[in-house]
Amino acid sequence: MSRERGDTGRYTETVTLDDVLGVFEAVEGPVVTSGDVAETFDCSRETARRKLRTLEEQGHVASRKTAGRVVWWIVHEQDPARGVDPDDPFWEFEPGASGESDVSERVDEVLYGEESA
Repeated sequence: MSRERGDTGRYTETVTLDDVLGVFEAVEGPVVTSGDVAETFDCSRETARRKLRTLEEQGHVASRKTAGRVVWWIVHEQDPARGVDPDDPFWEFEPGASGESDVSERVDEVLYGEESA
């Protein structure tokens, strides 16, 4: 996306906050990263982060740092987390970790409520 200067010589705004909110509907999953926004609009990650922080300050999105990356999700008045619980222990896992569980050994019990034979 080429940057254009206005009459004052300053760069004009080409990515609006509404544009950034639209990314949440375009990507698969409940969260986006600044990279998702930057890739969508061919802008810098810093521009994307600035837009996302502005939306957070306005109460439209929320964020959480996890595994060295910040993820963002839309906040609705009636459904503040939109399916994302920022306090879920999932966010504590290191990348590639799945936590301690024996679910793979108990898959039938978990899926069907039956004891494995």
